[in-house]
Amino acid sequence: FAGLVASSVAGAQADNYEAEPIRYSKSTPDNVISQLQRRLDADKSQLKFEDHFGYLRSVLRELGVSTSTQTLVFSKTSLQRQKITPDAPRSLYFNDDVYVGMCQSGDVLEISAVDPQLGAVFYSLDQVETDRPKFVRQTDNCTTCHASSHTQGVPGHTIRSVFADAEGYPILSAGSYRIDQTSPLEKRWGGWYVTGTHGKQTHLGNVAYRGTDTPRPIDDKNGLNRTSLRGEFDVSGFLTPHSDIAALMVLEHQAEAHNLLTRANFGTRQAVYYEAELNRELGEPATKRWESTGSRIKSVCEPLV
Repeated sequence: FAGLVASSVAGAQADNYEAEPIRYSKSTPDNVISQLQRRLDADKSQLKFEDHFGYLRSVLRELGVSTSTQTLVFSKTSLQRQKITPDAPRSLYFNDDVYVGMCQSGDVLEISAVDPQLGAVFYSLDQVETDRPKFVRQTDNCTTCHASSHTQGVPGHTIRSVFADAEGYPILSAGSYRIDQTSPLEKRWGGWYVTGTHGKQTHLGNVAYRGTDTPRPIDDKNGLNRTSLRGEFDVSGFLTPHSDIAALMVLEHQAEAHNLLTRANFGTRQAVYYEAELNRELGEPATKRWESTGSRIKSVCEPLV
């Protein structure tokens, strides 16, 4: 009976990352952005503001993010969607520890830091020159989309492939795909720009559609094996003229891996916490290990492995 209680109580709260022991919104982050903010506050680092890029180039330099990771998305599927069009795509940059997004003429830089204890922690940085740049943590604004079944039920990342129209709006009637490292290339990169050669394999990148219906089968030959985006938009407004196919594939693999790491972290900590609570309630030794605890840990760790 006690084993069933442990399993049911833990299962009911498995995705409640705002409760103990995670306390997502109330816990103090410790990641590359919170560390950079401490350096800024102590005058040990500085961010340089530029007229067009704002703080982007300086932030990437401070975080050790290479401009070669640039990927460009033109679908209106993120926070500053009103700023995104096929003529003004949103640029993304990343390394193992952080993702940085910039919209042309955007109000803020959008940042997601990979926190060892909290998973994805979201920040914004105003694109206004100031003596004291401040990264502001965002919770509800971001977790509405970035904490769902699409992110393994934890604060995380999702990569979508959509059919976008000439303004960048997703054509909802055409459906969409959630992309990870297992997705066939033929379903990837709808609403994204893609540079690089890939032989006879096809994908959905570099194409905007007219009307509310997409053609079946999709004729996207003009979007394939593109080595330049000149002619699509003014590439001088970006740190590089590329949205490299290798960077896109690494981004998709890494985003899913980070979600799985966070799910394994949260699930294991929750299982151990609920077991300790159960032992106290039942007067059992603190060292008693319930079979249900091992099952829960296994269920969240095996997908990562």
